[in-house]
Amino acid sequence: MKHLKSLLILTLSLIITSCSSDEPSPNGGSASRTVLVYMVASNSLSGYADRDINEMMDGIAEVENRNCHLLLYETTYDEYPVLYEIKNSNGKATKNVIKTYASDIRSTTVQRMSEVMSDTQKYAPAESYGLVLWSHASGWVRTLEQESIRISPKDYGDDYGHSMSITDLASALPDGMFDFIYADVCYMGCIEIAYQLRDKTDYYISSPTEMMATGMPYDKNIPCFFEKTPNLVKACRNTYEHYASSGSYVTISLVDCSKLDTIAGLCRQIHANPGGGTTVPIDELQSYNRNSKSVFFDFLQYTSLLAVGQQADDLYKLTNDAVIYKAATPTFLSLAIDPDHYSGLSTYILGTASRINEQYYTTLDWYKDIY
Repeated sequence: MKHLKSLLILTLSLIITSCSSDEPSPNGGSASRTVLVYMVASNSLSGYADRDINEMMDGIAEVENRNCHLLLYETTYDEYPVLYEIKNSNGKATKNVIKTYASDIRSTTVQRMSEVMSDTQKYAPAESYGLVLWSHASGWVRTLEQESIRISPKDYGDDYGHSMSITDLASALPDGMFDFIYADVCYMGCIEIAYQLRDKTDYYISSPTEMMATGMPYDKNIPCFFEKTPNLVKACRNTYEHYASSGSYVTISLVDCSKLDTIAGLCRQIHANPGGGTTVPIDELQSYNRNSKSVFFDFLQYTSLLAVGQQADDLYKLTNDAVIYKAATPTFLSLAIDPDHYSGLSTYILGTASRINEQYYTTLDWYKDIY
């Protein structure tokens, strides 16, 4: 995996120039970076797709992208799925068809996503890659049995009602392919999902709550993705400020996935001999889904209550080393967010979801390695 050099370089990339302007070879050559937006819009978000695509075109127009590629895989109602390249052609953004796919395979299957990943490497080979996930999502939650949870069970994606599990998502992504994954979807800011994707990407951006339907400001963030070192801190800040400045709602965090195995090792020790036992006051914890029944709780707040002695201090340090950037508005719609208990990541507490959901939870790497 091509690791980004350091947090210092990451934050200093505000002043580093964009991608090389060297001409690619006639057959496409090798770009310094390819970013793929995987857009599953054959659902209730279809009305927002064109707006975000227009923002992508505005963003790429600001990038000297002769040696960078922005690809868009789009599936929407009553259309064949298409892989496009959005490019800057002499100062004007264009959207060009690379490949049209058969519509009998859902975009939320391992087969189709794996095909698109392979095509991305085939048609836009690069030294580094980034991925943006665009659609509905429900975190790791697989099915809805308790109406009080009020989370639409979409896992990742919604292609005419078909979604894919987090384990399927991980299996569809090649190991070590991505420098970063930006999950521009709801509820994907779980320690469990970040851990599941730890071998797929160096850095992971997500939200522990829902995301507003308009998603990130693509016009501002696309140029960040194509800086010499992807300016992920600035991209997160852009997203936060886009919503906070208008009085809207957002949570966001940026995680260094190389730190997650160490966190998992400590959490395994904590859960093996929990100091809090069964007395953790669940009703007092910061939760990240609205309504009466919660399944997403703040990772650091909850786990710290189980820690013994030095474990709590170690967990705090490790978590804050891993979470490079985090921000949240004081509320997300009706949900209050306590800044003192916002770690940027959620977690699940065993026994708080339905039997089917908990059975699926036991298939995740986090459960296998922690419990």
